[in-house]
Amino acid sequence: MTSHYDLIVLGTGGVGSAALYHAARRGLRCLGIDRFPPAHDRGSSHGESRLIRLSYFEHSNYVPMLKRSYELWDQLDSTLLRRSGVVYFGPAGSQIIAGVLKSATEHQLEVEAAAENSLPQFSPPSGFTALREADAGWLPVEQCVLAHLEQATAAGAEHRWGESVVDWQAVPSGVEVSTENGKYSAAAMVVAGGAWSSRLLQALELPLTVYRKHLHWFRCDDHRYQSGFFFDLPHGQFYGFPTTQGRLKVAEHSGGEVVSDPFAASRAPDAADAQRIEAFVHDHLSGLVGERVDHQTCFYTRTPDEHFILDRYPGTKNVSFAAGLSGHGFKFVPVLGEALVDLATGRSPAFDCGFLTLSRFGRQGQVLDAFQD
Repeated sequence: MTSHYDLIVLGTGGVGSAALYHAARRGLRCLGIDRFPPAHDRGSSHGESRLIRLSYFEHSNYVPMLKRSYELWDQLDSTLLRRSGVVYFGPAGSQIIAGVLKSATEHQLEVEAAAENSLPQFSPPSGFTALREADAGWLPVEQCVLAHLEQATAAGAEHRWGESVVDWQAVPSGVEVSTENGKYSAAAMVVAGGAWSSRLLQALELPLTVYRKHLHWFRCDDHRYQSGFFFDLPHGQFYGFPTTQGRLKVAEHSGGEVVSDPFAASRAPDAADAQRIEAFVHDHLSGLVGERVDHQTCFYTRTPDEHFILDRYPGTKNVSFAAGLSGHGFKFVPVLGEALVDLATGRSPAFDCGFLTLSRFGRQGQVLDAFQD
């Protein structure tokens, strides 16, 4: 017998957990399905922390979404968003510095130049610009996912995990979903498959590439590392977090190893990546002398232009999806979840998300001009 709902969410990681929360809060009878347990470490929403910032160098179009995201994080749980600030380092005119200044100017954000002698714990290359955003910070990623799921279930949502989706199809009454354990139907659906988006949305032939990325923690007793940081270096982009529990987390945003099957991907350390991180720490974090104490892996699911895809499924009015968050999506989780439920239930999102639609890609994933200024 098929169980029927108002809305089904496929994938309950960062974005899917938020969609389930927003659907339940609106009084919808909703179901979330995931093959892994809550706040698992097999996707993209784990690893203790994620940066959040308003001065968005990736593109200033994201800033209205970020302002809404800040509101929603605080509504969910005011203790989650830790406003510790972030410092950006890069050559004048580099992607990060130019992008931060553009977003700050267009949206009247508080970003200031940081004097070199005010940041002795960092060693940027000579001539680099340093910019500080005080309202930036970080999010405890697993706690965020659990908060969305716990509040969703408290509002009446059902959550089935350990259950893999086999197939889904649009039908006159809405959608039907087949899993290893049974069948479900709903009037509407949200797909938030992360690294598994290409399989769940197979007919769309989305231009997505999955990369394995590495996260590193170093012992750190230097309490000057109280803000996040982002370096735009000639050989790569590197970032890190405030020291917590005597450890500092550091990772590379650029690069990564292409993964054909996320389920089977190795989670072992990579020697070349470790060498790059160690060289970055040695050259640019002058206060960090501790050894590496932990390592994890996660996935970036990148689009060709490294911007999100957020849209309704072509040919439907009741199926929405988010994919290709390209390694910078977690900070947007609550606003993406809200928008996905809007799109699946016939509402217009609270912000303009037209710049993220699938239509910006031509055949074979050719990027059109949606992000040209």
